Amino acid sequence: MEKLIITAAVTGGEYVSKATTPYVPSTVDEVVKEVVASVEAGASVVHLHAKNPVTGEAYSGDPNPVLKEYVEGIREEVDVVINVTTGGGRVGNPPEVWDRLVEERCTLGQEIMSLNMGTMNRWAEHPTGDIFLNTVKMIERWCGYMVSHGVKPEHEVYDTGMINVCRQIAEKGIVPEPLHIQFVMVGRTGFLPSPRMLQYSVDQLPAGWTWSVCALGRHQIPMAAMATVMGGHVRVGFEDNVFLRRGELAKSNADLVRKAANIARELERPIASPDDAREILGIRRH
Repeated sequence: MEKLIITAAVTGGEYVSKATTPYVPSTVDEVVKEVVASVEAGASVVHLHAKNPVTGEAYSGDPNPVLKEYVEGIREEVDVVINVTTGGGRVGNPPEVWDRLVEERCTLGQEIMSLNMGTMNRWAEHPTGDIFLNTVKMIERWCGYMVSHGVKPEHEVYDTGMINVCRQIAEKGIVPEPLHIQFVMVGRTGFLPSPRMLQYSVDQLPAGWTWSVCALGRHQIPMAAMATVMGGHVRVGFEDNVFLRRGELAKSNADLVRKAANIARELERPIASPDDAREILGIRRH
């Protein structure tokens, strides 16, 4: 079994702020510090959203300059594979601006960018509305931007229909195979976080594709354990879960990374370094 890639989603995404947990990083220095701690705990990939430095909420406006500061600060301190969202920038910006923001974001120095593979109902209230819009044309265009800039797409899959979209863009040659899939098991409006659902979804992937899993709240660590056993990879961190255990807030993303790494060690599955992750995912070092 290949080494385990642990991704740390350190910035809390668009649903986590200082009101959710005081430990979510918000300033550039805080983000860099969290990344360094997460890498020391076993993460080889970090996933980033731009945050308001005071409130920790999703950054309103153009997030690219903020993300660039994160990337540059991280590169100065530690070697890690950097994964930047395509979802950020929708708060405070009209749809006609999203395309430009995504294309510009491909040039910040990251190696991977996440992209939701379909339109879906939001699983919680959001300032942009009830729908998270990602049409097939948007997906194809944005994947093309990434490939042209040497950035590997990470295809975020929330239900089985999105697996079909992944297969279609591979068949069209928009993204070179093997693709890297992340199963986002949010429950509610998407996958139920269960072993049976994960096994079914993995069975739909073409041979040679890599995959990872993340799940919300109390399901984060159990589903990470399942992925570890099954030969996939895992994502943990404040974007999906802020608790170390029931009723106890994690004080750092590194706490959650360490928990996933300890499970892997007990199962005698080696943990990937950043260079191992690059080799597994077929990406070049930036």
